[in-house]
Amino acid sequence: MEEEFYRNLCSTETLRSGKKGFFHDFSEYTMNAAGETWIGKIFGRIDNDEDRVRTVFGDDKLKDVVRGTLGNVRVLYRDKDANVSRCKRLEGFAAATEGQHEKALLLFSQAVLRAPLSGKCKTVDRGYSLPLALLGRAETFMTMKEYDLALEDLQLASENEPPQESRKELEKKREECKRILGEKTRSLVPVATQERDDKAFDERTRHFRGTIKERKPPSLSGGINPQLPCASALLEIRESKAAGKEAVAAKEIYPGDCLVVEEPLAACLLPEFYGTHCQHCFSRLRAPIGCPECSTVAFCGRKCRDIAVTTYHRYECKILALLIGSGMSVLSMVAYRMITQEGLRRCLKIYDTLREKVITENDNPETVVVETEPKLSKSAKRRLRKKKLKDSATQNGENNVDADDNAPRGFTDGDNEKAIDTRAYDLVNHESRRSGSDFLERTLMAAFLLKCLQRVDFFENTSRDDEIPSEKEIIVGSLLLKNLQLLQFNAHEFFETRVGADHRFRGSKPIYLGVAIYPTVARFNHDCYPAVSRYFVGRSIAIRATRSLKPGDVVAENYGPIFTKRSLAERQRTLSGRYWFKCTCKACKEDWPGFEKLTNDSVRLRCPTEGCTRLHPRQQVANKTIKCVGCQKKINLVERLTSLLECETLYAQGLDKMEEEKAEKAIELLIAAITKFHEIAVPPHRDTHLAEIALGACMSDSGNTWRVA
Repeated sequence: MEEEFYRNLCSTETLRSGKKGFFHDFSEYTMNAAGETWIGKIFGRIDNDEDRVRTVFGDDKLKDVVRGTLGNVRVLYRDKDANVSRCKRLEGFAAATEGQHEKALLLFSQAVLRAPLSGKCKTVDRGYSLPLALLGRAETFMTMKEYDLALEDLQLASENEPPQESRKELEKKREECKRILGEKTRSLVPVATQERDDKAFDERTRHFRGTIKERKPPSLSGGINPQLPCASALLEIRESKAAGKEAVAAKEIYPGDCLVVEEPLAACLLPEFYGTHCQHCFSRLRAPIGCPECSTVAFCGRKCRDIAVTTYHRYECKILALLIGSGMSVLSMVAYRMITQEGLRRCLKIYDTLREKVITENDNPETVVVETEPKLSKSAKRRLRKKKLKDSATQNGENNVDADDNAPRGFTDGDNEKAIDTRAYDLVNHESRRSGSDFLERTLMAAFLLKCLQRVDFFENTSRDDEIPSEKEIIVGSLLLKNLQLLQFNAHEFFETRVGADHRFRGSKPIYLGVAIYPTVARFNHDCYPAVSRYFVGRSIAIRATRSLKPGDVVAENYGPIFTKRSLAERQRTLSGRYWFKCTCKACKEDWPGFEKLTNDSVRLRCPTEGCTRLHPRQQVANKTIKCVGCQKKINLVERLTSLLECETLYAQGLDKMEEEKAEKAIELLIAAITKFHEIAVPPHRDTHLAEIALGACMSDSGNTWRVA
C-alpha cells in the first residue's frame, strides 16, 4: 500500500507541482465529481487517447465542470511597459556615470526587455523606448571595450527606427566599432600587451558574468550509425521481452568513446532561469533581447529570438504566465512545446503517420504493436484508408492541406520541409499499467493545454467553450496526452556545470536548467553502475563511455540513484516509484556496498586463461600457483595483481592532474588505467569507481560550464 502511494505521488509530481496553482484544485474537484466508480469502470476502460479527451469534454458526469472551469482560461502574460523601460534606462545612465558599468548593463538590459516596439507607446519617450535602451547599452559596451556586443546593439537600434537626432551619432558609433574590431587582431598587437588587455578585461567582467566557455560537441567515435540517429556505429538497439528496446555495444567500446550527440526533440527552460539564460539555446545571457510582444522571456540574440517567435513562442507568448502560474510541471510544459513548435499542420501529419503505423502493424500480426498507440476500430481504419486514397489522388494536383492551416513560418511544403519525427512515440509509456485516475488527471492536463492552444489561435476554426472540441482539436489533445505519458519516463534534465571560483573541479556541481526529450538517448536503460556519463554542449546532449564494454554488453546510463551513494533499498524504492521497474543490475543483485564501506579489497581478478569467466578474490593471490575451478587449469594471479596495483597508481596520478586542473592529461591517465582494469579485474573496486566518476567530470568540463566569480 505504501509503495502504491509513493508511486502515485511520484507520478503526480511529473504532471503538476505540489499544491501550487489552480490545476491542483481543478483536478481534485473534477475527480471528486466523477467518483471512484465512474473513474474505474467507465473512464478507466477507455482504450485510446482520443476518446479520453473527448470524454472529459462530453460525458455528462464531467462536461459541466470541465467546460465551466476551462472556459475561464484567458490570455495572461507580462506585457511591455514603456514607463518601466524609461526608469531602468535612466537608472542605467546614472550607474554608468558613477563608473558602475556592470550594474548599468543590467539596468539597460531590463530597459531593453520591457521596452515596446518603436511607435507603440508614443506618450513615453515619443515611442522610442527600445532604440534608446539599446543605444544606452551599446555605449556601456563600448566603454567596456566589448565592441562586438556594442555593434549588435547598434544594429538592432538602427532597425528599430531610432529618433532622427540620434541616427547620425548611431552611425558614427557603428563605424567606430567596426574599425576597432577590424584592427583588434593578435597579429597587429604585441603578445604581452594583448595578454595584459585580456587579463584586465577578464577582471572587469568576471564578477558579473563569470567565465562562459563556447564549446563544440565531440565527434562520434567509430563513425555515424546509419540506423540510429545521432548515435555512433559502436551502438545498436536490441529488443528483449524483459528489457524492451535497449542500447548495446555493437563493437568494442573504450572509456572516453563518444556514443551519442543529440539535439533535443523538445526542451524547456525552468522559469527561474528565464532571466539568466536564453529561452531557446539555454546559453547564459550577456546582452539579452526580448520577444516583441511580452516581457516574460529573453534571448541571447536575434537568431534564437527569430526561431522562437516564428515557431513555438508565438503560441506561448500570451499564455506563458498562466502556464507557469497553473502549477503544471516542466514536463507538462515540454508536452505543450512538442505541439507548439510543430504547428497545427505538422501535428496532424504526425497523427496520421502514427495512425498509418498502427494499421500496418495490425495488418501484420508478426509485428509488435508499439504500446503508445491505441487500437483502431474497423470503421476508423476504413476512414483512414479512404483519406490515404484521397491524399494519393491529389498528391500531384492541388495541395491536400487546408489553405488556412497555420503551419509555422520557416517550414515549407515539399523537399525542403523538416521531416516528421515520431521517434518519441515509440518510447515506453506504460499505458497498460496506468490506473483510471492517472489517465483522468493527465487527460485533464491535456484538456487545459488544449484550451490554452484555443485561446492563442492555434486552430484555424476554434470551437466554442460550450461544445465538444472539433476533430482536429481532439487530435491535438490526444497528442498532448501521449506526450504527458511518454515524457514521464523518457525525459532528461539538462544542466550546466557550475565551477567554483577557486578550482576547476573541486566544489563544482551540476545546475539543472530544464527538461528535454532526446529520443535516441531515451533508449538507454538504467544501471546503478552506469557505463556512460552525460553532459551538455549548447542544446545537445553528449553521451561518453566511462568504462570498457564488449560487443553485446548493455550500454546503460543512470536515472538518478547510483550504488556508491544510495543503499539498495533506497534505489529500488526510487526506481520503482519514479520509473515503474525493479532494477536487476549487477550492483543490485550483488548488493554492492556504498562508498562508506567500499574498499579496493572487494575487487575480483579475472582468470588469465582465455575463455574462462571465473573470478578470483584479491585475497586468493599469493606467490604460488592455484587451480582455477572454472577452467580446471593451474594459474598464477601475481601478474594480474601487479597490473591492478599499476592501475591504482595511474588513478592517483590522474586525480593529481585533475587537482592541478589539467583536464586533458587527467583524462589520458584515467582512460589508460580504467581500460587496463576492466581487462584484468571486475568491480566493485573503490579506486576504479572514483576514477570513473572523475573521468566523467573531466569530460563534462568540455561542455556547458559557468565559473562563478
